[in-house]
Amino acid sequence: MKKLLGLAFAVMLAVPQLNAQVAVIAHKGVSVSAISASAAADIFSLSTKEWKDGSPVVVFDQKTEGATRTKFYEFIGKSPIELKKIWMRIQLSGEGKAPTIVGSDDEVVQKVASTPGAIGYVAASKASGDVKILATIN
Repeated sequence: MKKLLGLAFAVMLAVPQLNAQVAVIAHKGVSVSAISASAAADIFSLSTKEWKDGSPVVVFDQKTEGATRTKFYEFIGKSPIELKKIWMRIQLSGEGKAPTIVGSDDEVVQKVASTPGAIGYVAASKASGDVKILATIN
């Protein structure tokens, strides 16, 4: 019975994380105020390298598998493996550099806030006033 109660408690704790919102965030100086799924996909697949004002895009991705990363990748319609293949091809051809991979939401917020032109994604609850929210994914 204790095991069953423990399992039920673990499931209850996991459910809010599965329903948590994800925020696509950018440096406050970025020239756009909102982003679509297709525009985010173009940025994360490195086919869009500049913002509308011509400043370079700097992409930060998350290292760990989890609800936030899964929800973001579903939003842009790409799988992690698909993007890794794209990034590898771009690096090997000399056309660009893969996004910087960081380990936590807090680190993404810190890197995006301190890097002009930066974009990333975090659990919406972690987005601070130090960054601009371009999209919220439910």
